[in-house]
Amino acid sequence: MVYAKGKRMNVYKIFNFIIKIKKKESKAVSSIKNEGIWLKKLNKCGIGPKLYYYNDKFIICKFVKGDRILDYFKKVDLNKKKNVVREVLRQCRILDKLKVDKFEMHHPLKHIIVGRKIVLIDFERCKYSERPKNVTGFCQFLNNYYKKVDSDKLKEVLKKYKESYSEEDFDEIVGLFC
Repeated sequence: MVYAKGKRMNVYKIFNFIIKIKKKESKAVSSIKNEGIWLKKLNKCGIGPKLYYYNDKFIICKFVKGDRILDYFKKVDLNKKKNVVREVLRQCRILDKLKVDKFEMHHPLKHIIVGRKIVLIDFERCKYSERPKNVTGFCQFLNNYYKKVDSDKLKEVLKKYKESYSEEDFDEIVGLFC
């Protein structure tokens, strides 16, 4: 039975495993293989669901139990929200340092699962980039969600971060939200 349907693949849950299988009608080239390649690299940095196997047609990962980020935020206090934000920003920072662009961080409603751990999922569009936008994209999402951050200050800090990708500028971003 299909657990979830995506544009390019169907997702099946069997016990504690997720199996993504490319749809026959999908014209996407190597999206499953791409996700497997990136998960293999990113798992070494503690990012993404645990990868068990992948090839051109399917991928097998550990099922991540938890809530989507906004569903989780509806249930918890501000301190728990800040802990999640801090951890997602930390993972986005790792992606930026690795020069990996995930592409969905500006609208990650289905891409961040909060359970025992905070796990980023769905890496099929992921690719190498000299100018990755994971931290800045997630900040755009946060600014829309929180609406408590001074937009002009955020733009200024994000601009500095995009130019330098420095730890100091990243820490300033974290300070705005946490």
